Amino acid sequence: MVLLAAPFDRARPATLPVPWRAGLQIAVAALAVVLAGLALETRGGGSGSIGRTLAGAAVHAGLLGLGWVLIAGGRSGWSRPVLRLAALVVAASLVSRLSAWGPLAYLAVPVAVWAEASGRVEFAGAGLAWPTLRAAALGLAGGAFLGIHLLITSSLTFGYLVRIDAAGAYWAAVAYDVGISALTAEWLFRGALFSTTWRAWAFAPAVGFSTALAVLRYVLDPTLPAAPEVWLGAALYTGLLGVAACALRAWSQSLLPGYLATLIFFLAYRALGH
Repeated sequence: MVLLAAPFDRARPATLPVPWRAGLQIAVAALAVVLAGLALETRGGGSGSIGRTLAGAAVHAGLLGLGWVLIAGGRSGWSRPVLRLAALVVAASLVSRLSAWGPLAYLAVPVAVWAEASGRVEFAGAGLAWPTLRAAALGLAGGAFLGIHLLITSSLTFGYLVRIDAAGAYWAAVAYDVGISALTAEWLFRGALFSTTWRAWAFAPAVGFSTALAVLRYVLDPTLPAAPEVWLGAALYTGLLGVAACALRAWSQSLLPGYLATLIFFLAYRALGH
C-alpha cells in the first residue's frame, strides 16, 4: 500500500522537468528520417525494403533518444551519445537485412546503451542497475506466465496455432526484440517515463501513464496484424506486461527484470500463427 501511495522521492517538487527543446529536436530528426525512408519505400524494389527498414529504425532511435533526454533532464552533452546510439540502431537495422546472420547486429545495441549510460547517477536512478537473481527470475516467470496464457487463449479461442514456420525468421525477430523493440520500450516507458513521473506523482498514476503510452506504441505498430482480436489482445497483454514491468522496476530498482519479462513474452507471441 505504501508503494501505491508514495512518490519515489518525497523531497522532489511535484513537477516534471520536461526537456522540451531537446525532445523536439529528437522528434523532428526522427520524423525527417522516417519520411525519407517512406519516400524510398514508395519507389519499390530494393530501395523500398531499405526505406521501410530505415523508417522503422528511425522510430526506435527516436524512442531511445527521447528516453535519454528525459532521464538526463536535457542537460548539455546529450546530443553526442544520442547520435551515436541512433546511428548504431540504424546501422544494425540495415545490416540485419544483409544475411541470415545479420540480425545478430541488433545485439550490439543493448551493449552500447549500457556502455554509454553506466556510471551516471541519473541513469542508475532510472533503473540502469543489475538486479538480484530473485528479481531477474521473477521477471522471467512473469513473462513466461503471460506468454503461455497468450498461447493457450489464442489457440483455444481464435484458432491460432503454436508453430514456427521458419526458424531463421523467428530468431531474426527475437534478435530484433532483444536489441531494439523490447530495449526501447523498457528504456523509454519504464526507465524514463515511469521513473520520472514516479518521482513527482504516486506509484499508481505513474504506472497508468507510462503503461497507456506503451500500449499505444504497440497497437499503432504498422507490423501488427489488423485483425480486431489481435488489436484487442495486443492492448490487453501489453497493458498487463507494462503494469508488471513497472512493479518489477519499482521493487528491484532495475529495468532488467521487466526487460526479461518482455523478451520472454515476445518469444511466445512470435510463435503464434494461423
